[in-house]
Amino acid sequence: MNKGLGFYVALQGSYNPEEYIRFGKAIESLGFDRIYVYDDLMFYPSFPILNLIAEHTNKIEIGPCLVNGFYRHPALIASNAAFLDTISHGRSILGLGRGAFFDFLKMEVKEKYTREAFKETLLLVRHFFKQNKNGFHGEVFNTSKNAILRIPPPIKPYIVTATWNCKMAYLGGKYSNEVQLAEVFTETYLNKISKAFLKGCKDSTDIYSKHISLGGMICVADNPVKALETAKKTLAVYIPYLKTILKQHKVDVNSSLIKKIDHESKHGNYLEASNLIPDEFVSMLTLSGTPTDVANRIKSLIKGKPVKGIMFSPPYGIFDSFEENISYISKKLIPKLENL
Repeated sequence: MNKGLGFYVALQGSYNPEEYIRFGKAIESLGFDRIYVYDDLMFYPSFPILNLIAEHTNKIEIGPCLVNGFYRHPALIASNAAFLDTISHGRSILGLGRGAFFDFLKMEVKEKYTREAFKETLLLVRHFFKQNKNGFHGEVFNTSKNAILRIPPPIKPYIVTATWNCKMAYLGGKYSNEVQLAEVFTETYLNKISKAFLKGCKDSTDIYSKHISLGGMICVADNPVKALETAKKTLAVYIPYLKTILKQHKVDVNSSLIKKIDHESKHGNYLEASNLIPDEFVSMLTLSGTPTDVANRIKSLIKGKPVKGIMFSPPYGIFDSFEENISYISKKLIPKLENL
């Protein structure tokens, strides 16, 4: 792939080890630039999967998207990231965010609190990477003096803030290397969130350049109707956590329809939830359609913005196998996006 943009593939934590080895090899062989692995609660954790993929790939960047300081203390995030960087010979990136599925564990989910926890997680991870011997003192996390990594930190730490929230985008611009925006597929909201990111960059003391990546759920196929129906099945899992985006589209998230979808999804009745999702929600929350349709939409969205890469998240397409779907994207969609 000879292009200006980077192209990333995100994997769910639901496959078996042999599949991750096969998928990692396939993604790298097709010329993609980065592999993300989700760290969703109740699925396999991302770091063991990434370590496995690292052992069976050679060039591609790899990292979680995303980990948070509630499910793993920042000290554990830092040590896991250090091991991944060692085994991958410096190819690791670290995706951090607020997290989700807190309701499963009856945890505090107020945005102000989880956002502060994210900020402190990011700063504390950077603190550990620098092997700072001074203590860290925050509202959520604290350490004593000399609480430092006893192992080599990542060679060139690269932290990605994953979000669809303007306040988080600001923090990402201020403290991380890159902001990975998910499900932000309208020009109006992308402009708004980009301004927040750029303000964070302006307020940052970092000397390195910073970027935005765009992406999320994608379903590309020659048959746009089948693409839409396939997208609904994956969207059914995540729609309870996408209400911030729906609000940007003036959707009443307290409506009886949303409550029904939310109920079915949180009870694992994903087929029932997918049957309730209106077609317009797919357009709001995913990139679905023919390769030409999706390419034109991406081009329109990223024009004039500091976008570095495009992330492709499941369901990918309408073929039965992962390899067929990813190969289809690499051959049918990406050539339409090269050299942007």
